[in-house]
Amino acid sequence: MRILSRTALRAAAAVLAPAALAVGQDLLRQLGGFQDFLSRRVSSFDRSGGNRDALTIKPGETAVLADLQGPGAIHHFWVTISAEPFYGRKIVLRMYWDGETAPSVEAPIGDFFGVGHGLNRNFASLPLVCSSEGRARNSFWYMPFRKSARVTVANEGRRDVAAFYYYLDYRVLPSLPTDTPTFHAQYRQETPCAAGRNYLILEAQGRGHYVGCHLSVFQKAMGWWGEGDDMIIVDGEDFPSLHGTGSEDYFADAWGMRESQSLFYGCPLQEEDFQAGSKASVYRFHIPDPIPFRKSISVSIEHGHDNDRADDFSSTAYWYQSEPHRPFLALPTVEARLPFALEPPPNFVLPAWKEAKADLGQAFEDAEKGLAFKGGRLVLSKSSYYLPSGERYPVLATDGPTSPSVHIGFPVGVAERYDVTLFFLKGPNMGIWRPTSLVSAGSDVLEERPDFSGYAEAKGMGALSLKSVSLSAGPGVLELARRGKARAASGDDLAFLGLSLVPSERRYLTEWNVIGPFAAPDMDALTVAYPPERELDLEKSYAGGFGKTAVWRKARAGAGGYVNLLEFVQPGEYVIAYALGFVEAPSATEAVLLLGSDDGVRAWVNGELVHTNAAYRASAPDLDKVAVRLNKGRNAVLLKILQGAGAWGFHARFADPEGGLRWSADRP
Repeated sequence: MRILSRTALRAAAAVLAPAALAVGQDLLRQLGGFQDFLSRRVSSFDRSGGNRDALTIKPGETAVLADLQGPGAIHHFWVTISAEPFYGRKIVLRMYWDGETAPSVEAPIGDFFGVGHGLNRNFASLPLVCSSEGRARNSFWYMPFRKSARVTVANEGRRDVAAFYYYLDYRVLPSLPTDTPTFHAQYRQETPCAAGRNYLILEAQGRGHYVGCHLSVFQKAMGWWGEGDDMIIVDGEDFPSLHGTGSEDYFADAWGMRESQSLFYGCPLQEEDFQAGSKASVYRFHIPDPIPFRKSISVSIEHGHDNDRADDFSSTAYWYQSEPHRPFLALPTVEARLPFALEPPPNFVLPAWKEAKADLGQAFEDAEKGLAFKGGRLVLSKSSYYLPSGERYPVLATDGPTSPSVHIGFPVGVAERYDVTLFFLKGPNMGIWRPTSLVSAGSDVLEERPDFSGYAEAKGMGALSLKSVSLSAGPGVLELARRGKARAASGDDLAFLGLSLVPSERRYLTEWNVIGPFAAPDMDALTVAYPPERELDLEKSYAGGFGKTAVWRKARAGAGGYVNLLEFVQPGEYVIAYALGFVEAPSATEAVLLLGSDDGVRAWVNGELVHTNAAYRASAPDLDKVAVRLNKGRNAVLLKILQGAGAWGFHARFADPEGGLRWSADRP
């Protein structure tokens, strides 16, 4: 990067500001004349007239969002999505113009909308805008087509896309010139960038004009990832006619990158510690300054000064050109697109370590989560792996042979049998360790003691799982002892990331009697006493909400213990339903009832109100933990589930490590 004087910087800003103003004035000027087109929309609205205005897309499926006839032009595309973590890199957008079989647009949907790494971030530019914490994505790229336009999205993730909402606004035109170029967007990546050559953003053949790119960087080493010159070669010239001075200069910033936004350039994401694992996403749109080409164009950028860095680069290039276009490279797999994205496993406890006092060696703790780590000399840093939020997982590692053993303390909320999984960072200097004890309620409950080898040629993730360990409520302490190292290892350290406690077996309450609907205009209805609270008579029916008669009927939980109330009670918005079942205990006992609900929930055991949670949430297992008293023999469990809109249902079970409880929907 060349050093610019303040005068030069002010001059550059003075050039850019009028350009932005001119574009805005031109857009407004066009509104001053009659519009010679018909405005139309394709969206995900519920064709049945209800409020389920979204698509569900199963893994491996491709959904067709639009199949339009021309001439026309797409001028606005909006999506918001509920799906598994990092879905921005797992859902692939494709667009086909005028009957072509190969797409002119192909990119992970997050990258197409200007943010990489599978993350969500806000920013506002002229052609792309993301809001609602990055979950509402908008494209205003103008995309003309003469004969047809086909827009698809493919779910390349492992789970259903639960909700894919979209608007695709377009204009029906009387005609289009035969030489009208079509819009193109292509995703590329190099992980890592190849030594000795520039990173290639775009290589196109034909006639057209380049209108910009989005670039994402994942650092493999510390330091500033930039300083790479951009080089644009037009129509096969021997030397680039557009040769830049540094990465941040091409993206219209200076002295490095920091998070910012503007009409034509910006940075939705930049982690400023510039360590290994640090991430950036930047954009530059050539809207007032498109770059035309008649035969071909090559857009590239150095990765570091003179390609002296080996970071991971990924990009989406945007351009217009006449067809046919150069065939795209095969899109990398999801795993290749997300090598360091790590979805937390169920019940994962992520430490937020702070150093604590220790009699010997060092100690760290997370007092809020009840975690502790003690050993010899310890080093706390950030790993390269990152969460769905973009935050990097912390790693707490031993530092040399001062730690013959380490002790990991963690809380246990409910007495159960658990699968305890510890997650470690593997690498060339990691050793072999063995769990030697797991103390719970003063006793060593560890039965299996498998070795864990942290050695690997390259950094990666490793896990040690201890199955079906009986833990009491309260603190648990696991001791790990150093056992040596692999022959090729350069050290015998241990690098701890976090742990997961998952019940070995969740015995859900699967058989129920349900009744409803009762009207619930707001959350206050959760405390209104409807007839099933006053009498538990499975033979009776009542006047329900919306002119319906509420009657008891049998209901059964589906996969994962979830009782989907929408299958048994309708209508399914702004209503309440009750669920009744019976648990038989071999003796009077203290127990824990674990509930999840969508939305608010109340619970009674043997007629006694034991729990109220006026929540507006999605159901998941074990969200609420309720201490209850069970009598010997049959006990009645009554749940009241309030529904706002969307999904509606609940999970319910008792913590029952020895399997002594029996459940039934039949009243004794």
